Amino acid sequence: MELYFSEDESLDYVDRWNLYISSFDPLGAEDEVYRMRSPGRFLDDIASWNIEVMDQTALWPNNPDYLPSSVAGAEGVIWTSGFLVPGKTDGQLQMYDTTKDPVDGPYNIARNDNNAWSYHRVVWKDMDLDGDLDALTARFHKPVLGSTKHDLVWFENEGTGFSIGWKEHIIASDGPDVHFDLVTLSAGGRDYDCIVVGEFFNQRTSIYWTESETNDWSDLSLVKSRVINENAGQTFDVLVEDFNRDGVLEFLATEFRTDLGIGQVTVYQFPEDFRTDEFPHFKIADSFRPNQILAGQTMSPGTPKVYYPNAAYAQDVAEDGMPHKPYILLSGDDDGRMYVLYPSSEDRDDWVYQKHILVDTEDTTVGKMAHGDLDGDGYEEVIVAGYTIGEVYVFTYAP
Repeated sequence: MELYFSEDESLDYVDRWNLYISSFDPLGAEDEVYRMRSPGRFLDDIASWNIEVMDQTALWPNNPDYLPSSVAGAEGVIWTSGFLVPGKTDGQLQMYDTTKDPVDGPYNIARNDNNAWSYHRVVWKDMDLDGDLDALTARFHKPVLGSTKHDLVWFENEGTGFSIGWKEHIIASDGPDVHFDLVTLSAGGRDYDCIVVGEFFNQRTSIYWTESETNDWSDLSLVKSRVINENAGQTFDVLVEDFNRDGVLEFLATEFRTDLGIGQVTVYQFPEDFRTDEFPHFKIADSFRPNQILAGQTMSPGTPKVYYPNAAYAQDVAEDGMPHKPYILLSGDDDGRMYVLYPSSEDRDDWVYQKHILVDTEDTTVGKMAHGDLDGDGYEEVIVAGYTIGEVYVFTYAP
């Protein structure tokens, strides 16, 4: 699930918002993906929401990531797909032009991949410095026999617009697999282009960077990496953010310890030299216990996002003159709950958070969430996907 605010300034504010929702059924064939335009126009009558089927051509759709018009000439989404469930392992990276009605697509840029790969995230980044934004992603393939394969890979945008079968370039194998985030870090008197990755199957966190002074990732001889935390556990997602608003970035990882059956949220601080120094880290939330399913593995927690409850709070400052710390939305994934983590104080060195249950679906798995001020009243809305229970929950901070 994601909410995106359109580039089209000719539209009314409320009409620039679009909601996208994935669905997946372990027993079916292709799964449906959904779209709702202008959800802010219907906040007074959630039951009347017209969430329309946008397409049904992917196996186990995952995240619909934003597609800016600078990539292919029109804005839209790129929908990732594929998972571990038998019959659902052959994922795609499907581009859609959502400025057209009906939408134009899909265009699977990963059509030429050589395995049944599963994809979860795409970040647009000019990897070869040719002026075009390329599709950076991670993927995994779990064969019936043998070890799981996983890659950090980018698909080259050669300026062909909405098209299929982009050329792939593998950065690294046997490490990154599901989620990652980008960050620029300084060390030794220069800046480095870095990718923080969670290694779900290797149960650790790592960082990749290029020694290229121009941040050109096409020269693999200049790509370096190191492990950040060998004992992180199954790392589902990572998020780079200034969580305490002191002007210094950190990254958050959602981790599940398979040996303990318990998940946690860990914040990592970037050291003075990320290439050699240890990464200080500490738990800000723990005791996430996933529900169990027959003949399958579960984990918790899932994806995090930061937000403010309203525009006034976001623009205000704390007593120390610095911005307020943001709240953290957190999917419990297989514990069936959506959480909000509140900072206990505005002390920049206080990393204690209060864990609040926003909604308990009372079923196996909750999906992702999205947030935004959908009607322009200055108050944030939060939308939650209840996967197993098959419901969508809508919350607002408006009085």
